[in-house]
Amino acid sequence: MERTETQRKILEIGKREFLEKGFKDASLNKIVAEAGFTKGAFYGYYPDKTALFEDLVGETAKELLTRFKAAQDDYFDLIPEGRAKDSLELSTQHLHELVAFMYDHFDEFKLILCRAEGTGYADFIEVLVELEVDRSEEYYALLRKNGMLSGSMTRQLHHMITRAYFTAVCETIVHDMPREEAMKYVDELAIFFHSGWSGLLRLE
Repeated sequence: MERTETQRKILEIGKREFLEKGFKDASLNKIVAEAGFTKGAFYGYYPDKTALFEDLVGETAKELLTRFKAAQDDYFDLIPEGRAKDSLELSTQHLHELVAFMYDHFDEFKLILCRAEGTGYADFIEVLVELEVDRSEEYYALLRKNGMLSGSMTRQLHHMITRAYFTAVCETIVHDMPREEAMKYVDELAIFFHSGWSGLLRLE
């Protein structure tokens, strides 16, 4: 979408203010004053600071969800190929791709993960967790039906483990890890959590 110079300035100042103070404490008056415009000029682009925050992160969040859902679909292709045991390896590959995307849009995910209280993005990790658990439950049921999985877990435990995993992955952004360090960190996380998944699920 083409932006006017005025709008780009508002977005630049707005991002800085949100990163520094978070959505709830960010001052619309300060954003407007620092940008050198009137509130009337601001309202010509956004009805409120919620809309400004949405413009800063919305497309990026939507793209991550699209990639995330596509990655989940890939697991189902393993079943007819008899490659269910490759699930964990595929999971690590997708994890790298998603974390790389997050680092390509670091500021946006810093806003989503650390500065979004008071917006619809405050529970973004929980949205990912629910998507993951729902789709994984379908996948495990299909594996079990095909005699490829003998273990089980309750949905509650599944949710708890997935929440812990995703929260740990997002710590890379929360703690401002350098990209290379973050990739090593998520590799180690994958090894740790995959050992647990393997023990519980017992893929045949």
